[in-house]
Amino acid sequence: MKLYLSLLLIILFSCGYSPVNESNDELLKIHFSFKNNPLNQSLLAEIRKNTPFLNLEVSSSNDADLEVEIVNHRIGKFLNVTDKNFFPAVGTLDYQFDFYLKTNSKSEFIEFFVNEDFAYDTDSILSNEQKIEEIKMNFFQQALIELSFRISNFSSNL
Repeated sequence: MKLYLSLLLIILFSCGYSPVNESNDELLKIHFSFKNNPLNQSLLAEIRKNTPFLNLEVSSSNDADLEVEIVNHRIGKFLNVTDKNFFPAVGTLDYQFDFYLKTNSKSEFIEFFVNEDFAYDTDSILSNEQKIEEIKMNFFQQALIELSFRISNFSSNL
């Protein structure tokens, strides 16, 4: 088994394989400003976990190349459909993430909104909360993709 793994690695690296985000570029230093609340703290924790993939570094405001100011960040939970007994059947989560990208000379406002429906289980409240947490993490991943895309476009125009 070790022989096959070693052989596979040798073949991959001899063909020029390298990880996608292996970049010689210097990391972009970004400062995040926001109201201190649990939702923003959770998003910032996800950003910090993914900084190698986002090709950025979270820094203080003095050292930053770019500032991301979070102006509106919320998750809304709504009941859409009820069953024949008027119990919740389908819920919707709305996610909104509005932010400014700023430098000393330029500023851009970005609005990001997604939503997702989920089957509401009246028999198990805990499974609903687990599903909501999974959707929330999915929203964060989508927001990180959007943030990364917008930062790369914004910084390439500087």
